[in-house]
Amino acid sequence: MSQRLHNRFIVVSYLFYIAIFGAATGLFLWLRDIRIYMRTGLAGYRGAARMGVLHTAITTAGAGEILLFPSVDILGIGIVLLGLWLQGQQKREQVFSTEPVLDRALGKAPAKR
Repeated sequence: MSQRLHNRFIVVSYLFYIAIFGAATGLFLWLRDIRIYMRTGLAGYRGAARMGVLHTAITTAGAGEILLFPSVDILGIGIVLLGLWLQGQQKREQVFSTEPVLDRALGKAPAKR
């Protein structure tokens, strides 16, 4: 009976939790780009928000790869890092000047209507 009980739990590597954090970061950055685009209407943030869908999918796929194939968890971390790196490669206009760090992180750009 104890054998069946242990089969219900999934044993994952500590790298899975790091990959989940990376996927959540990619999602956060994508939502931040969407918020800045909705407030400012700048074309650079529009492109970043559109490509953020792909980048978030890449980071989520990397985390899923670690869950499904734990023997190659380094590959999954590499996929997550690739998605995060691609997220940062988008060209965006400078929106912030003297705002506090928390406002920048949350995407509280000055609204231009």
